[in-house]
Formats: sequence, C-alpha cells, structure tokens
Amino acid sequence: MMKTGNLLLTGVALCLTAPAWSDVICSLQGNPTLDFGDVDPFTGGNVTTQVTVNWSCTRGFFEPTQNTMCVHVGNDNSGGMLPRRLVANSNQPPSIPFNVYTTAARVEVVGQPGGATNVGIPINVNMPFFGNRTDSGTVTLYGLLPGPLPGTTRAEFHQALMTNSQVRVREGGLNQSCSAGAGSITDNYTLTAQVNIPDQCQVSATNLDFGTRNTPLTQADSTSTVTVRCTNTTDFEVGLNGGLTGSRQMSNGTDQVAYELYQNSGRTVVWGNLPGARRTGIGQGTGSAQNLTVFGRVFADPNAEAGSYSDTVTVEVTF
Repeated sequence: MMKTGNLLLTGVALCLTAPAWSDVICSLQGNPTLDFGDVDPFTGGNVTTQVTVNWSCTRGFFEPTQNTMCVHVGNDNSGGMLPRRLVANSNQPPSIPFNVYTTAARVEVVGQPGGATNVGIPINVNMPFFGNRTDSGTVTLYGLLPGPLPGTTRAEFHQALMTNSQVRVREGGLNQSCSAGAGSITDNYTLTAQVNIPDQCQVSATNLDFGTRNTPLTQADSTSTVTVRCTNTTDFEVGLNGGLTGSRQMSNGTDQVAYELYQNSGRTVVWGNLPGARRTGIGQGTGSAQNLTVFGRVFADPNAEAGSYSDTVTVEVTF
C-alpha cells in the first residue's frame, strides 16, 4: 500500500532587506566637549577653545569610493543657534553667548539643516575599491566665547548641550557642499560646551586726606572710598590692615601721629583686617562696582611736630 502526505500552507511571506554593506556610513567617535575652562569675567577679551574628534566611514561594495562627509552642530538645549548660549547650573540669568565655527578663523558658524544656519564642515572621504572599504581621520570644532561677558555673569559652572547634532554623507564626489540639507543622516552625536566662572573680585581705593592742620594738632575727621567689584553671587568681606607700622601711625621721619579707620560715620566701629573687624554684611557681589566709605579720624596730639605725615594701608578683599 502506498501512503502519501499532505502539507497545507496557510501563508507564504518573504522579506528582503538591503545588506548593511550597501550604504556609505560615517560617524564620530564619542561625544566631544568644547571646554572654555575657568574664565575671569572681568578680563573683557574673547575666549577660544577647540576640540578634535575622530571619525570613520565604511561603504558598501557597490557604493562610490569618493564621498563628502558633513559634520553639523544642532541647536543648544534652549533652542538657540545664532547665538548658542551657556546656561548656569542654577538656571538663573544671564546666559553667556558663544558659538561653534568651521575653522580656526572663527568666521562661519556651524549649523544644521532646519536651524538658523545650515552650514556643515565638509570632509573628503576616500575609500579604496578593494580591501576593507573604510576611511578615517579627525575633525576639529572651534569655539568662541566673545568678551566682555555680561556684567552680571554668575560665578558658577555654565553649560550647553547640542543634542542630535548630525553627521551627513553626500555620495559620489569630493568637495561637495555641506549646506541646504545635503546628504543623508548617518549618525547623531551630542556636543557639549562648558565654562566655569570662578569667584573673582577687583578693588581700588581713594586716598584718605586729612588736609593741612595747625599745631598743636587737634582731632580731625575725613573720608575715603573703597570700590569693590565682585562676580555676581560672590560673598566677600573687606579688611583694612594696620598700615606700615601695624598700629595705624602716620609718620614723618621718626615723628608719628595716631589715626584710626572706622566702618560707620559715628566712628564707633573700627575697621580692621581680623575676623570680626572686617567690613561684613555687604551682601553678595552683583558684577557691578560697590562703593564703601572709610571714615577716618586723626587724634589730637599737642606734641606733634610740624611736617608732612603719611601711611600706607592695604585693602584686602576676602571671598
């Protein structure tokens, strides 16, 4: 007896996908950081930095050997591009404008299709017809933080994230344009830019001049001004030392007359340079100059000799 079997096919499907080696794929290695470092907000000049990143490309067997890779940079995490902005960790204003450029001349801003500018950095990619069909190299991104910084820049860490920055490829030729959305997206990366604004203070002072006095010397008062400019949110104290003698004596050769410096107009609170004697309660720096009045007094001295007396007092700002 012959036996036969039946096979019932309820459905037949076939899905074919293009092999991975049929495309030109370019990508960056890692997520680069443009680090402007520690920046003194009072220096006023431009600050530059740069970062160099490795890239690599592969091609399918039937793809062209010569292609152009385009490296783009997306908007910052606040949506800005012209300019991009570094935002304080506290998320408090002001933000700090900066940008990313195509060359060391820092003229043309690197953008991305759909952004305020669509310029990319073009890189020629040559991959051999035979062999492993790959190419690799480096690309440099150039950063510039224009000075002067905003006057109220906060003394803290600032950062910007440019996520979903694109790497695109234009196949079939070298030296192709990287503008106007040219090429296919083959990689996304994140570019980070950062700067740290340290606590910083500047100080200056006017002379405390008691003028011309007759002998015998009677008590006399005068004032001067100490001007302090500290970065926004920087806590500070101001101290005045004891002068050249350490005991606040104005000298004319070996002759001396005593004086004192005070924090208040009533001249009851001495202004010194030890803890508890410094000028405190001023608050935080604002980024703008703050003027502090020094209230001076020269004491009566019936034995003072005629002559020109002086002393040098050092102003010390602790922050």
